[in-house]
Amino acid sequence: DNVAEIYEASRKAKTIIARLGEMSRKNTDMTFRPVELDAVIVRTLETAHPAQPGKVQVETDLQCPGVKVLGHETNLSQMILNLLLNAYQEMEQGGRLTLRTRRKDACVEMEVQDSGSGMTQEVLQHIFEPFFTTKEGGKGTGLGLAIVQQVVENHQGEITVESILGQGTTFRVRLPVNEEEK
Repeated sequence: DNVAEIYEASRKAKTIIARLGEMSRKNTDMTFRPVELDAVIVRTLETAHPAQPGKVQVETDLQCPGVKVLGHETNLSQMILNLLLNAYQEMEQGGRLTLRTRRKDACVEMEVQDSGSGMTQEVLQHIFEPFFTTKEGGKGTGLGLAIVQQVVENHQGEITVESILGQGTTFRVRLPVNEEEK
C-alpha cells in the first residue's frame, strides 16, 4: 500500500510539473477525449480525502452521470483538486463543502461551494493571477487558481466566482458537453 501511495504521489507530482510547463506554453497540444465529469469529481474527492480537515463536511449533488465533456482527464482532475484544496484551507476550523453538477443547455455546470471566510472584492479581482496568494509564506504558491482558469480556458469553458466575506465562496465552472452527447 505504501509503495502504491508513493508511486501515485510521484505520478501526480510529474503531472503538476507538466501543467506548470503547459501554463508557460499557451498553445500546447493535448489529447481531449470524452470524459464523464461526475466520475472525475468522485475520484478527485477520494484523492483529496487525506487533506480534508476533520470538521469539514463534504456533500455532493452530482446530477450528470453519464454526461461527458470533451476534455483532458488529468487537467480536469487538477482543476477540481485545486478548488477542493483551496476550500479545505479556508475551512481548517470546520464547515461545509458542496460539489454540484447539473446540465445547463449545452454545458455541464460544476459548482464548488464552501462556507469558509469568503473574499473581499479587492482579493476577488486578483485571484486568477499567477503567484497571487493571501496565504502566509510557505503555505501557498498562488498557482492553484491560475491553473484552474487555464484548464477552464483550454476546455472552452468559463468560470465565475461569487464570494461573501464571512459566509463563503462559490466557484461555477461551465464546460461544453461533448458534441456526441448533444
